[in-house]
Amino acid sequence: MMALIGDMLNWLAAGALFPLMMLPLASLARRKSASGALQLALVATIIAGALLFARAAVEIDPPRLSAGMIAAMAIGAIGAAALAGAKGADRLSAALAAPMGKLVTATGRLALYLVFAMAAVQFAIVILRYVFGLNYIAMQESVTYMHGAVFLLAGGYALLTDDHVRVDIIYREARPRFKALVDLAGTYLLLFPFCLVSLWAAGPYIANAWAVREGSMEQSGIEGVYLLKSLIAIYLTLLALAGFVIATRAAETLKTRSD
Repeated sequence: MMALIGDMLNWLAAGALFPLMMLPLASLARRKSASGALQLALVATIIAGALLFARAAVEIDPPRLSAGMIAAMAIGAIGAAALAGAKGADRLSAALAAPMGKLVTATGRLALYLVFAMAAVQFAIVILRYVFGLNYIAMQESVTYMHGAVFLLAGGYALLTDDHVRVDIIYREARPRFKALVDLAGTYLLLFPFCLVSLWAAGPYIANAWAVREGSMEQSGIEGVYLLKSLIAIYLTLLALAGFVIATRAAETLKTRSD
């Protein structure tokens, strides 16, 4: 079970998620056939680079190159390249960006309700403890669960809506083309590699939690720590989807400004 969960996360990253993430960059090619070839080259490059990074890193074990892993890489890379060559990476990126953006937005708004629920539960804890002298461990831990879930589920939404912390020196007053270049470079050089390597590193961590059904250290606590840890994979996936939307917008801006 533990190995299966880790393999599934690795297959998701290398075989399904990141071949699609290369589409916005491949859409900068002028011709459909060129965009397909560029898509395939980008996928191969990022997977090879991630493998080299994982092998060089001290505390990150590289994914096991099983037959399923290799098949997932090949199918994902060839399939995405074929779609990019047939329909054009720009059209395909635009078609995928809309539902991805809606999913990230809906998840972020769902996290807003968790904020209200967290505040209500915390208020109830204070009243029960200091007015009635009652204390429930599960209620206290539920606040921690909701607090962690808010950050993990709303991270992609904050990135997509530009509500995250930005060290802004020249970006705010820059021209749209310069902003698009910064967004595209930041997405492909920083965001996507972070998501890929983090998914690989999180695989054993999440799998171990599921293997023992990790729960609370308290006897009357919530027996669902493994579920909370599973949100890490969802968080990284939502970040990647938000990055896809941002990269698609940036690529469209660059193509429009260069035409």
